[in-house]
Amino acid sequence: MSDTIHLIGAEQVQQAAHRMSHAADEMQRAASAIAESNERQRQFLDDWLQRLAGTFEDHITMLRQS
Repeated sequence: MSDTIHLIGAEQVQQAAHRMSHAADEMQRAASAIAESNERQRQFLDDWLQRLAGTFEDHITMLRQS
């Protein structure tokens, strides 16, 4: 007597579960790539804003000295 039960369609369910797991992994990788890209963009913009603020400060200093 066997201790396992074979359900009709069990292979299809298992294949579907595997595909869903693979798709979830791909979605996680894509989300990580997007998050990394957003972080690089934020750093770029922060640097740019700091340079712009420095330019404004320099300009204001020059105006006050003249």
